[in-house]
Amino acid sequence: MSNKTDARVVRTKHIIQAETILLLSTQPDFSITTLLARANITRGTFYKYYRNKEHLISEINDSLINDLLEHTQQTFKITDMINTVSKQAAFYNAVLNHDIDKPFSDALYSRLRTQMATRTRELNDEERRAQQYQWEVINAGFWAIMAKWLADNMNISQSDLFKEFTELWRINTNTVASNGLNLFDFSNGNELI
Repeated sequence: MSNKTDARVVRTKHIIQAETILLLSTQPDFSITTLLARANITRGTFYKYYRNKEHLISEINDSLINDLLEHTQQTFKITDMINTVSKQAAFYNAVLNHDIDKPFSDALYSRLRTQMATRTRELNDEERRAQQYQWEVINAGFWAIMAKWLADNMNISQSDLFKEFTELWRINTNTVASNGLNLFDFSNGNELI
């Protein structure tokens, strides 16, 4: 019986979270009443899992950030990040181009910087500063290209987007090891749509 109950809880929370992401993408100032109607759940069910709207959004943000960070553990895997962002394109378009959910952006960039700092901590001060600066520039470029792609309704394929990004940085595998590009994984572009 508990497996059935657990499955219902997972399903209900998934519905609430999916509807919240859609609402954040289109009407970020939505009310709990609007969410309840769209998710077809009762107020009691909502408050069984979440203290309030902010708690729900915080949990969603953490989940989405964890999904992204899964692809940045050792290196920032460009293809995996493009795939992950495209799965929630409306949300990321709203975040990157319309500045909704500022806590999400702040937390994502902070956690990405922490990962990068961990990767570069063994370097001497001069090398670390150089790679961290280069990482910041490349990371900003990645998110800027993603924002433009999403604003343009994803008008080019993911594969072409990847090619555009690698062309921007003129990836040369002979120099990658000695600069901030070594913190990024530019392989597997052929796995994109």
